[in-house]
Amino acid sequence: MKKVLIVSIMFILASGVVLAKDLEFTKQAGPYSVLIKVEKNPPSLGENNVSITIKDAAGKVIKDAKVVVNYEMPAMPGMPAMRYKVTPQLKGESYAGTLNFSMGGSWGLNIKITRSGKTETVRFNVDVS
Repeated sequence: MKKVLIVSIMFILASGVVLAKDLEFTKQAGPYSVLIKVEKNPPSLGENNVSITIKDAAGKVIKDAKVVVNYEMPAMPGMPAMRYKVTPQLKGESYAGTLNFSMGGSWGLNIKITRSGKTETVRFNVDVS
């Protein structure tokens, strides 16, 4: 009976890890629908992989854009603002990169999508733990 209970508990714990979901946002940037996935939910200190999928109004995946992610934590008393920039690269149908959060707290992310000479921006905040 003990073995069955232990195996059951291990299965339940393993299922929770397998079913853990990425942090996902879907935002509109001009004519584009932008799906942003951060591998950890909530994002944590250090490296966090990010995936950005861009679709046009017809639902077709955009693969010819330049994507830049600027992320920052505003200045606080005794601490200057922290600003970082990453340029995700196209991998399959998404742009992939790594965000490296140096401190816990609220971070602002700005994703700039440049295509055919026009730039659209998606803005959102994440709380890093």
